[in-house]
Amino acid sequence: MTRPPLLSIVVIAYDMPRQAMNTLLSLSAAYQRGVDPDDYEVIVVENRSPRTLDAAAVAALPGRFRYFLREEPGVSPAPAINFGFSAARGRCIGLMIDGARMVTPGVVHHVLAANRITPDALVVVPGYNLGHHEHQLHATHGYTEYAEQVMLRDIHWERDGYALFSVACISGANRYGVFHPFMECNCLFMPDHVFRDIGRADERFDLPGGGALNLALYRRVAMHPRTKLFVLPGEGSFHQLHGGVTTSEIPEREALLARIREQLQELLGRPFRAPLLEPTFLGTIGLGAMRHLAFSVEQGLDRYRKCAEKGHDPHADETRKRATQPLRLAS
Repeated sequence: MTRPPLLSIVVIAYDMPRQAMNTLLSLSAAYQRGVDPDDYEVIVVENRSPRTLDAAAVAALPGRFRYFLREEPGVSPAPAINFGFSAARGRCIGLMIDGARMVTPGVVHHVLAANRITPDALVVVPGYNLGHHEHQLHATHGYTEYAEQVMLRDIHWERDGYALFSVACISGANRYGVFHPFMECNCLFMPDHVFRDIGRADERFDLPGGGALNLALYRRVAMHPRTKLFVLPGEGSFHQLHGGVTTSEIPEREALLARIREQLQELLGRPFRAPLLEPTFLGTIGLGAMRHLAFSVEQGLDRYRKCAEKGHDPHADETRKRATQPLRLAS
């Protein structure tokens, strides 16, 4: 009998079969490096649309994949997230709310390494957009799904996933890089008990795409008194163009963003602020990631200077957490 996995990765998909298959391939045992395929499972939860994944193709991927097709009446991924969590068997839960995000080959290895350091590890994979401009500007810059497919073909990413860094830009959600506080993360790993403690995914986030669910969920997990933040600066999560709710260049985008911000403040009960946490940086850093890290260093130095000038603690939330909860080492 196969032993339970250490890690369960929940991937949510809707109306993006090509992009989601790229994501799943990047999570497969044939692509991820330095891991035992039995150490992790991938739970694919797809809300039905006119274009769905090929279930047989998902099942044929190397590794432990489970596919669920749901009839979801709403427009938010929150119920699908909670369904995926209920099916998960690992003690660490990975969450990819947007199934159009390919990852680099060291993600699973380093997530498991963080969990060997402490069972309270919260692991963040930095986000990028494929192409040289943010996707909400894709039409302005003539960037299309076809152009992206050609670009991916030309870099042979299946053989070397770190080549994705060469054709990507830093995501606007964390536009200052890894030495600034993260607002959100689209490739996030947390202890299963923490996900339960925060009440799972809040299904009141009922706007298209979940609205600001991702921001709220990350803040709640990050501010949990026991989590310890790890960032993987040499790895990445790369968003593919697919007509996403907030990543498309559409006339109604600004009005939708205003409604999203309004709902976020309403449900949090206060204005949103990125958690001010001091991360542990983990993993190796290859040449591909270095140009992005060079930018991050410049921005990070500027932030620390400004905090020093104003007498602000750059890791105020981490300071509070340390006073109440020591780090637990893995047994």
